[in-house]
Amino acid sequence: MDRHEAPARRRPTLIDDAEVEQLVRGFAARVLFLRAAFHAGEPGAGNPLETIDHDAGALSAALALTVHGAAYWRYLLPEETKQTGDPGAALGLWMAAQLVQMMQSVENGEPEDAIKPTIEAMLADVVARLVGAKH
Repeated sequence: MDRHEAPARRRPTLIDDAEVEQLVRGFAARVLFLRAAFHAGEPGAGNPLETIDHDAGALSAALALTVHGAAYWRYLLPEETKQTGDPGAALGLWMAAQLVQMMQSVENGEPEDAIKPTIEAMLADVVARLVGAKH
């Protein structure tokens, strides 16, 4: 290396923190919309689990592009996600399960306003872990 050349970064940042947050929140919104569409019997919503699984894989691929990459954030994810070959996709499935459970609480009579802060806290925690703000 020429002494005037700047050293190359070990891993470039391909998506920033705001994009990570957008990915996580977009995935969560899609899960909620798919669940609602399935319950409403809308066309194309006949197999939401397959769609959620596919979206979780896409989420994992996108998250691997963060500056930290999969190696960094894998150990920060919930234990439930570490039993699979793709912890990023498992994270998506874990989030989907949490969201469905929270929505079932609403359907069972718990006020939606009581659930929204729980959803927000879960999503904020996931984002904080993925961007390295929480260990």
